[in-house]
Amino acid sequence: MSVKAEMKVVTVTLNPAVDKTVIVPNFRPERVVRAKEVYIYPSGKGVNVARVLVRLGVKAICLGFVSGHFGTFLVDGLTCEGIEHDFTTVSDETRINLTIRDPETGLEVHLVEPGARVSERDWQRFVETYQRHISDASWVAFCGSLPPGAPTDAYAQLIRIARGRGTPCALDTSGEALRKGVEALPTLVKPNRQELEDLVGEKLDSDEKLRSAILQTHKLGLDLVVVSLGKEGAIGSDGVNLWKAKPPPVKVVNTIGSGDALLGGLIFALLKEMPLDEALKFAVATGTANTLVDGPCYVDPQDIHEILSATSVRAW
Repeated sequence: MSVKAEMKVVTVTLNPAVDKTVIVPNFRPERVVRAKEVYIYPSGKGVNVARVLVRLGVKAICLGFVSGHFGTFLVDGLTCEGIEHDFTTVSDETRINLTIRDPETGLEVHLVEPGARVSERDWQRFVETYQRHISDASWVAFCGSLPPGAPTDAYAQLIRIARGRGTPCALDTSGEALRKGVEALPTLVKPNRQELEDLVGEKLDSDEKLRSAILQTHKLGLDLVVVSLGKEGAIGSDGVNLWKAKPPPVKVVNTIGSGDALLGGLIFALLKEMPLDEALKFAVATGTANTLVDGPCYVDPQDIHEILSATSVRAW
């Protein structure tokens, strides 16, 4: 399933991270806890999206802010993976996100740092880099939280620049960044249920409320809304038709990055010009393939296609 060679996706991760996962069987909160295994990866939501796209044969480049020793680890790791990047360097230190996982009980705890602070000048430098790279982009993906010091409307600013060039873009964030971002009308928004609840200000505890919230979001002027639902799959809407894709049950090894993998698979499918129902099905299969391997978005295309054949999609 190839795409045109000239297609390129720009992923924006303003607050990337080094992800560290510590495996502790039978974890108990004691003074000294010994880990059985430790994994460490370059990460951040947009970085993960780029990783999926590259593994599916699409050229992708990562933009954002990095700093310090962990920033060097992150960019060196991406270089080793063959993922292009052009990060803006700042002072301070790139964050580490720590996950403690107990394979015996299924416990998974995430400790998330705030990230390196950026200045107004750092932001201006980043925007200059961003404008250079989107001139030939087929899609832009804006992903993750904002670092301390970044404008609260950072994604909205970047979306308006992309729209001015006619470049489709996807937004996957939360809170104020999501609220302000949707006002700039990205082509696609991909919240999970909780993020959509925060956006519309209502608990979405029934299918009827969820459907209403999706259609309400379209009224803002968005073309595509995709709501990720974890192991239940995802719902996709173009404002007229709604679809639900559900994956088969699998033995879950890892959940970190599954929403990012879903978005990467979705952008790939849209680049392939798949209809929304088929694109959603492929996206859910990609997100599910992520759960089979340790590490965020180190998906195997063969796993994706095996899961795809067992993934259902229906009008919803």
